[in-house]
Amino acid sequence: MNRKKILAFITIVAFATVGISALDTSIVQQDDSNNCSIETTSFQSGESLTYKVFYNAGPMWIGAGEVYFKLQDANLNNKKMYHAIMEAVSYGSFDWFFKVRDKMETWMQPESLKSEKFLRDINEGGYSFFRSYEWNRQTNTIISFEDRKNGKTNTKTIKNVEPCAVDLLSSFYWARTLNFDLYKPGDKIPITMAVDDTVYNLYIRYEGKEQYKTKLGTFNCMKVKPLLVEGDIFKKGEGMTIWFTDDANRIPVRIESELSVGRITCDLKSYAGTKYPFTSKVSK
Repeated sequence: MNRKKILAFITIVAFATVGISALDTSIVQQDDSNNCSIETTSFQSGESLTYKVFYNAGPMWIGAGEVYFKLQDANLNNKKMYHAIMEAVSYGSFDWFFKVRDKMETWMQPESLKSEKFLRDINEGGYSFFRSYEWNRQTNTIISFEDRKNGKTNTKTIKNVEPCAVDLLSSFYWARTLNFDLYKPGDKIPITMAVDDTVYNLYIRYEGKEQYKTKLGTFNCMKVKPLLVEGDIFKKGEGMTIWFTDDANRIPVRIESELSVGRITCDLKSYAGTKYPFTSKVSK
């Protein structure tokens, strides 16, 4: 089993579903692609979330590691920004098998969540990789810099980037601004995402509301399913499911996905600094 199949939780949690199929006519389209303003934010500076990751190896579920999200205020080029940080760390007991020390950062405009800068530093099982994005919103371009940490680097200009495109990490926060009450089960919600050197037109399918039991308690949730196509990590079809809290926070409490080999889950372990009370929690 290769490294991608073992610890795909990094891309899962951050919605890096780069294999999602293209948009079709059943998608609920937005009125104006140039208007990226968001009606509400479900988070605030100071919020932190921790997820525990499990990998299914046959009959066994193995605790593989944890993923941490932090959001804080920042200043970039004399502009006020949200600075989001995601770190993925494998447990010491798992390091002997596959050591992970990954980090992503993004700087977003608070009023629109448009990214201005994105960093991704990957260290997995002896494999190292660094990528940065510098967004130019006037020309709708991204300067992408890549360092394989083996002496090879590459710089590329990605052109014709849609104004509302997000990156891997900002997509996590963008999804939490969606008002799912505007959609009915089966609706597909479009999202444009920059991944590596490519911009993808993607969507997630809204599945409706249901209660979901976790170790933190039982929550009223909103359920979504990204539609995947076959690739190195994911199996073809709607093999990924995400449960957001059905309250003003819209925090994913559970993410699970079938992989090409095995299955993986991410469970919300702890949270702090949330903007609103967890009114979706119905029992401990």
